Amino acid sequence: MRMISTARDKQWMSRAVALAERGRLTTSPNPMVGACIVKNNRLIAEGYHAEYGGEHAEAMALRKAGRRARGAVLYVTLEPCSTWGKTPPCDQAVKKSGIRRVIIGTLDPNPKHHAKGLAHLKKQGIAVSHGLFADEIQRQNEAFFKLMKTGLPFVTLKMAQTLDGKIAARNGSSRWITSAPARNLVHHLRREHDAVLVGKNTLMQDDPRLWTNLPPVKGRADKPWRIVIDSQGKISSTARVFSGNQWTLVAVSEKKSSKGIAGRIASGKNMSILFLPEKNGKLDLKELLKQIACLGVMRLLVEGGGELAWSLFNEKLVDRAYWMVAPKVLGGRASKTSVEGDGFVRLSDAVLGEFEQSFSVGPDWVFVTRFSSGHGNKK
Repeated sequence: MRMISTARDKQWMSRAVALAERGRLTTSPNPMVGACIVKNNRLIAEGYHAEYGGEHAEAMALRKAGRRARGAVLYVTLEPCSTWGKTPPCDQAVKKSGIRRVIIGTLDPNPKHHAKGLAHLKKQGIAVSHGLFADEIQRQNEAFFKLMKTGLPFVTLKMAQTLDGKIAARNGSSRWITSAPARNLVHHLRREHDAVLVGKNTLMQDDPRLWTNLPPVKGRADKPWRIVIDSQGKISSTARVFSGNQWTLVAVSEKKSSKGIAGRIASGKNMSILFLPEKNGKLDLKELLKQIACLGVMRLLVEGGGELAWSLFNEKLVDRAYWMVAPKVLGGRASKTSVEGDGFVRLSDAVLGEFEQSFSVGPDWVFVTRFSSGHGNKK
């Protein structure tokens, strides 16, 4: 049932949400989850999901609480699991612990598990309610919720441009549009994502490494993975995207000869080739997203150029954009712009987003925009 929350309930669920946030860099493709065990308004134990495949938040809190959990209240941000996965089902552990009441932030979005943990707890005679801070928790786990509902990763587009919308000068040079502080922010974005995607043009023009200069995260030393869209398989094996310990995936048209492409671009380590169908003469981007989601990519950062940005917007595949704007003017009809392609015919067709925040980074500005459920939110 939906709950009528008290100030104390809000206090402890807020703490559970904060605990869940500790797993932001390490749980993908699992959700971030936090849990608190409380008795007589005193914290007995707490836990959070620390890493993919590791102990669940409820299990950690219950282990720490031991016998003290009997008669207590469990606050957990996401519905306890009811099936075996990499760990035992949490609803059984809750039953054995003697917990008398469970307050759930939001239900599991996975159709296979949705509301089942809640139902099992009720059958075991435990008082259960849900819905406290549901919107906040769903936003915290927006990538997981999208993956469970659509089978697609959460797509964030990063674009660096001048005031007049240019991403490169007319000779193709683009280093650097934005300042060092803005570029450092990009490294933080990369570390938060499972993979970084670029197109062939960006790769050939800039030869990026798509790495992060930040300290490696435990269990994610090979992240983010690097994905290159190169329908003709013309990328050179000497490209810097093949350097380092990160895995690189090259997406190629299924119409090409696998033997010829493998021989031309295989670098001998940490790389694979993914053959994809074409759509309107280009690689099917939605199919690409489906395939990489199956590989474990829940959060995808796109750092391509104007053509790739247009394709993603046109296919309604962008969930959020980080638009970094430098106080510079390049001008020039031949200068590359941030979104190119054919463009929409009418102004009324424009993709409409919702500003989430804006802030300055060094001399530059960053505008963060959300697009409704990855479907473009046309109005």
